[in-house]
Amino acid sequence: MAPIFEPVLLVPAAVLLAVLFILLIPVTISFSIVRRESCSATITIGWLYGLLRFTPSVTGRRDDRKKRRRPDSPRTETEEAPRKASPKAPRSTAKRFTRLLKSRGFVRGVLKLLRGLTGCVRIVSLHVAGRIGLDDPCDTGRLWGSICAFVGFLHGSKRVRFQVEPEFNEAVFELDGRGEIRIIPFSLFLPAARFVLSPSTLRAAWAASRRTG
Repeated sequence: MAPIFEPVLLVPAAVLLAVLFILLIPVTISFSIVRRESCSATITIGWLYGLLRFTPSVTGRRDDRKKRRRPDSPRTETEEAPRKASPKAPRSTAKRFTRLLKSRGFVRGVLKLLRGLTGCVRIVSLHVAGRIGLDDPCDTGRLWGSICAFVGFLHGSKRVRFQVEPEFNEAVFELDGRGEIRIIPFSLFLPAARFVLSPSTLRAAWAASRRTG
């Protein structure tokens, strides 16, 4: 006798199968990021084997507001406040990033995550060039060691060109990255969940969220 399924159970089962089917369809991401004195980026996301394409807007809003401002319009106090606080923002971001690097086990967890994602992400092409450096040369060396460990996973691939140099004399972040990757969304869940829920990641997030002095 064939088993009889309740109709109320067929609906969630069909929804679950549909979601799994969607997550098994590869997603293609093409990107271009240029960071010098300002940052510009373009990203194109393709799905359903290129039939659907989406290009989110990632830059340009702040510049558009500046262009629309009339030259003779006076600035308000609320507009002047972010302008005065802007020089402190990069330093605060650098301090938070340094706290992440110094947090026990965080760098090891990031490397483990990257190792897990390497099998999930297929690199079609990747070209990265630039310079990177922090205020403290020791922190720069620590960061550079982590970058070299990550690049080691990609060593020998003809699709990857990595030409980033460390800068120990000044704080600088210049980047020119272009590439295309292909991802199956379903394969990302397990390594991402392990990284986000690990004690080292939670400890590093707590350290970075504290106010900088």
